[in-house]
Amino acid sequence: MMSELQQERAGRRALRNVLIFLFWGPILIGLLNYGAVEIQTVVLMIVPVFVMIAALAITKGISERTRPALVTAIVLLVMALAWVALQVTPLPLGLFAQPAWQDVAGILPGGDASISLTPGDDWSSALRIALPLGVFMLALLLFDTDDRAVGAVNVLAVAGGVVSVLSILQFEIAPDILLFGPKIAYLDSLTGFFVNRNTAATCFGLIVLLNLALLLHALGEPRLGFDDLRRWWHRERRLPALGYGFWLSASLIALMLTKSRGGLLSSVIAIAFLLALRLFRRSKRRAMERSFSAPRMAPWARRSLQLVAVALLLFFVLHMLGGRTLMRAETQGLGDSRYCVMPGILSAIANHFPWGAGLASFENVFPGYRDPACGLYGIWNRAHNFYLEGIFTFGIMFPLLVVGSFLTLLRFFWIGLRQRRGLRFGPEIGLSALVLVAIHSAFDFSLQISGMAVIVAALLAPLVTISLNQPGNRL
Repeated sequence: MMSELQQERAGRRALRNVLIFLFWGPILIGLLNYGAVEIQTVVLMIVPVFVMIAALAITKGISERTRPALVTAIVLLVMALAWVALQVTPLPLGLFAQPAWQDVAGILPGGDASISLTPGDDWSSALRIALPLGVFMLALLLFDTDDRAVGAVNVLAVAGGVVSVLSILQFEIAPDILLFGPKIAYLDSLTGFFVNRNTAATCFGLIVLLNLALLLHALGEPRLGFDDLRRWWHRERRLPALGYGFWLSASLIALMLTKSRGGLLSSVIAIAFLLALRLFRRSKRRAMERSFSAPRMAPWARRSLQLVAVALLLFFVLHMLGGRTLMRAETQGLGDSRYCVMPGILSAIANHFPWGAGLASFENVFPGYRDPACGLYGIWNRAHNFYLEGIFTFGIMFPLLVVGSFLTLLRFFWIGLRQRRGLRFGPEIGLSALVLVAIHSAFDFSLQISGMAVIVAALLAPLVTISLNQPGNRL
């Protein structure tokens, strides 16, 4: 007979396993709905996420190691929601209200003036901030040990590889179909499960990073002798390495087929950063080098040769697989409407700083600043720059939130680099993913797509767990 304590523990484990299974549901829903571009999908995703957070917090509590990350996410969420409340609430005497409300008052007397120009839509848009933060917090609670966190990273790597293969097959077999309906944009580019090729490039770039890091981790550190190499390439290493190598190849091909210039550039920089982190590891095992009587190459010279080899390899991959992307970048260059409208966005920021125009205001307010010389094709419901749109809509609060979250994640991953050895790939992937997302966000709006933001949050959380856990905290 099981004791009451054993039954309680078994019940908690069963609940955790059920919640881990359900955790992937919102992510799948977001992918199958073109990245959750509709607010109805965001509502459908966010409800179970916060219900599961409450269930875990009540039944299990919070791990001491991941508590700083969880508290940081809560603080960021509270700050964002408080700022939305400030923007949409009419203040006494129209304090800080947008001057445009004076024109409205002339037409509709008695209207309430607020900081936001779209107060009726801002709260629903705030859900797009709450959802990825909620997924991040839920993943911290679910994957709070090394084994669980590594398992989550492996699931994301394999699932991403499967998505890459399915995306390539659909693009080659039915290029005019996007998931379950006709494809009306980017017909010459692979967009995966997303509408926009740039969002797809961010996704595939992260999948490339994941599988590359896991492939190198599975291979381990090769020795120089024949017997050493034979033992190094034994069955336990060979099978995982072949699997990660296949998913890496599929995701790399998918990335190139997106033909996204910003996605390709940011991914290449992130890959080079990941390889540089691995090359400059401080290994504790120097016995292999000491066993040779011949003069050894200086460390700086060896690392320089390794970096040159990596650079040549990246150039070869770009030349072989990224021809169409590079040709598009060469022919179009900077002659792109997103750069033409940049002065208009900067002017809008200057006119609405420091309070912002409202979280949902870009699509309604930006047309007044759009230069007709840039062309009138398309509806600009998002800026092709995550940072500029954030400052335009959220004012001074946006850089505070972004800088605070970015520096906090950098600190967590730096801790992981210092204290993890066997699982050092965790903080290495985390830092490289930050590099990729941070660079590409300056050219496109991947993070404004809720489905993509959720994927980033679901990836970063287990990597933070690996970084903050002490070695040996496996169960």
